[in-house]
Parts: sequence; C-alpha cells; structure tokens
Amino acid sequence: MLLTLLVWAYTLFLCWIYGAWFFKNQPPALTVIAGMAVLTVFAEFFSLFFPLGWLIHLILLAGAIFLLATHRLPRPEFNLSVPGWLPLLVLLTAAVLVLVSATSRPSNPDTSLYHAQAIRWLETYPAVPGLGNLHGRLAFNSAWLVTNALFSFAFLGLGSLHLSASVLFLSAFALFWPGLRDLQTGRVSAASLLRLGFLPLGFYVLGGELSSPGTDLPVSLLIWVVTLLSVESAETDQPGQLLLITLLASFAVTVKLSALPLLLLCLPALWGAARRQLWQVAACAGLVLLPFLARNVILSGYLLYPFPALDWFSFDWKIPFQRVEDDRLDVLRFGRLGGPGELPAHFAEWFPLWWLRQTLNRRIIFIAALLTPLSALLARFKRPRLWAGWAALYTGVLFWLFSAPDYRFGYGFLLATLLTALAPWFPPLLRRWPLLPTRSAALASGLLLAYLGLTLVLAFEPQTFTARLLLPAGYDRAPVEACGLANGQAWCARDFGFCSYADLPCTPSARYWVELRGPTLRSGFRAVQP
Repeated sequence: MLLTLLVWAYTLFLCWIYGAWFFKNQPPALTVIAGMAVLTVFAEFFSLFFPLGWLIHLILLAGAIFLLATHRLPRPEFNLSVPGWLPLLVLLTAAVLVLVSATSRPSNPDTSLYHAQAIRWLETYPAVPGLGNLHGRLAFNSAWLVTNALFSFAFLGLGSLHLSASVLFLSAFALFWPGLRDLQTGRVSAASLLRLGFLPLGFYVLGGELSSPGTDLPVSLLIWVVTLLSVESAETDQPGQLLLITLLASFAVTVKLSALPLLLLCLPALWGAARRQLWQVAACAGLVLLPFLARNVILSGYLLYPFPALDWFSFDWKIPFQRVEDDRLDVLRFGRLGGPGELPAHFAEWFPLWWLRQTLNRRIIFIAALLTPLSALLARFKRPRLWAGWAALYTGVLFWLFSAPDYRFGYGFLLATLLTALAPWFPPLLRRWPLLPTRSAALASGLLLAYLGLTLVLAFEPQTFTARLLLPAGYDRAPVEACGLANGQAWCARDFGFCSYADLPCTPSARYWVELRGPTLRSGFRAVQP
C-alpha cells in the first residue's frame, strides 16, 4: 500500500496541475478529474507514435514543473468545515476502503481476457496496425486503457500497476461528499441530493471494480459527474461550465461508446451561450475524439469498432467484414441473452429472456427509471433546462436498452436518470421543516458510515494484507503455450481464452489466418487472403 499511496500522490499532483491550468477555480476533486481527461487525450496522441513509457512521463513532469514556475495556478482549497465529526469520518473511511480495495487482485474477467493485454501493447509499442486481427477485443479501443497504461509505471520494473480506477473513484467521492455538508447546514438543492445519492451507489455498484482497469467504473462515474454539473448549471440558470461538461462527456464516449447520449447533456448547458463559446465547445469535443478515432482506424481499419457499416477505409490491416459483424453480434448476444445462443431479432422475443435474468433490485431500478417521465409531467417541466438534462439521460437509458443491455453497462444512465427525476422534489420538502435536514444529515452519515465499515471488513482480505503493504496485487498469471500465426509464432491461452499480462503476442487460440505485416510486432497484423 506504500507504493499505492506514492502513485496516488504523483497521479493526483499531475492531474491537478493540468486540470488547474485548463479549468481554473474548480473544486480540487473536479480539477483532478478534468486533468485526468486532459492527460489521457494527450497520451492518446502520443500513443500513435510512441509507447507509453518513461518518455511521456518525462514530458508531462517537465510540463507540470514549467506550469508551476511560469503560471500562478490557483491553490487547491479544501473545505472540510462541517458541523459534527460524522461526515469527516465517512470521508476517511471511504479513503481507507478505496485503498484496501485498489490493492486487491483484479476481479473483472475482462481484465484477463483483454484489458491487461491491451495495456501491455500500449506500454510496449505505439498503436499497432491491425492489432484487432489477433483478437477482436483488442480492437475495442477505449481511452481508459490508455489512462491505465499511462499510469501503470511498467517501466519501473515493479509490474504493471492498475490504480487509475481508484484515483478517479476517490476524486469522484470527494466531489460528491459535500452533499453531506449541505444537508448538515440546511443548504439543500437538487444537486446536493444528487451528491448524496451517488455516495453509497458508487461503492454499491462499482466497488468491485476498484482494482481493475475495466471501463464500467469510469464511464458510470463520468456520467454521474457530468449529470451533477448539468443540474448545478440548470439550478442557477447560468450557461454552466460548457467546456468542462463537453470535455468530460466527450471523454466518457471515448471510454465506452455506450456513453454516446451523454453528449446530449451539452445542449442544456449551451442555453444562452455566445457564438464564440459554441466554437470552443466544438473544438474541445473534436480534440478529444480525434485521437480516439485515429486509434480505432489503426487498430481495426474502421472508424468505430465493431460497426462494419462504417467501412470507409481500405488498409491492408483492416479486419475482415464478417469477423467485425461477429463481434458486433456477440456484444448484442451477451447483452440480451447473457451468453451464447441464437440471437432473437425482435424486442418481444429477447426482452422477456433478458428480464428473467435480472435480480429483484435490478428490476426495481429499471422500472423506476422507465417511469421517471411521470415525475417530469407532475412537475409540469418547470426549470426546463433541468428536465432537458433528464431527457438526455433518459435517451441514454433507451440507447443502452436497445444496443447492449448488459446491466453493468447501464448503471450510469439508469441511476443518473432516476436521481435527476427525484432530486428536485426534496428540497422544498426539507425547507418546510428546518430541523429535518440536520437530523437527516446525522442519519445519512451514520448509515453511510455503517455501510462503508461493513464493506471494509468484507474487503479486507487478511490473508493477502501483508503482501499488499508494499505493492498492490498484480494481474493474474495466465498459463499459455506456443502456437502459430500464418508466418510467425504467438502464445495461446490455455484457460478460457485468458491471456492476462502474458508475453506478446498472445491470443485466445492459434491464428493461422493472420500474418505479420513486417519483420517485427510493431509492423502490425493482417488477415491472410483466402
């Protein structure tokens, strides 16, 4: 855990410097989140030509020192003044829980399937043409894997660290935590209640992902952060933080394409914006999306993967159409059926099967989110910007349901939609009874503290605690064996297609229809013509 704390300190410092340079006068936690997005975009551009190793850190560190020396960056202001000790104890307990969870072994099965391999390619080589020919999942380009490769510090020889999720989660929790303070002091608003709702939901829904470089945690947190910014903007009837909302929404899309409807949340924030701001928003979104799209083309030959309809290029490394279509159908099949099987074409055929696989609490969340239009109708759409934001989130729920309804992909939109529809109703009720907010704050803090304490006990893992005191647990070791490509050698997974962090190149099985494009792995891969 000692190394984890050092990596946290370095990552937070670097993210805060670049976030504060681009976005001044923001809460420190939000500055860190913005800085992480900025650094990831820079790393994506860098990864087109260089591996993500010591050189990029030398450049970023030199840039941070230059900014500190030549610019008067605002000092981070931490407002921890709250009546009572319970909210502070909640914050401290959450930090300890994140630390303990982050040092555990990655539990997401997709990490062993392809996350770790994709990160190792990023650490070792620039973007490799046709890499997706080795394994279609390696073409599922995500900016979050770039973030993890950037802060993995594999060049130190201590293993590939996967602590970016914990840094983002800790920053988001610190951003949501003032909701307890607002409730304690009676300054309640819809945004305050959103913060309160996201505090326990973060651990309940995403706590198991804290040690993994998976994409479900960051995209859900980014959806919630952008939702919070949008609601705050709507409540104050101000144009809002246009560039920050655009940056984080665009970044979420590059983390996972299922976040695409989040870009609609930029529209309410554009209310009353000047023409100059519109150009700034377009430029910001373009800069975030450009390296992501470029990496897609290099890895797969397609602008977006796996969408074979966007077949605009004829590079020799392009993944064959049918394999792309198979990957697209696999995503649908896994989301609708939860595994292999014949894919029903019509909603009436697959939805009952999907519904039967959901637990009771998931069904309740799903139904409640779908019924939120009732809340909008009862409110008669007062504060139109707030309900415009809700409509954008509701579109995200529908987009998730009909594109890839694996439940873990939908938590971000489902819970944001539900809380955004409910939050405006509570501030007027709390203001009618002046003593209620204070008592509610004590109750909320106590319940949250009890929940975090119980979760900490369950996550402690005493049998591995001593080993994790210095270093966090690494990736699982996957057994592999030598196998072949059309004109070379690879390593093949022996169990369930899991390569984990094995030597490159590793594939789920032999790839005799794939050949090297040149003498080295850097040259890339292409499918052999029949």
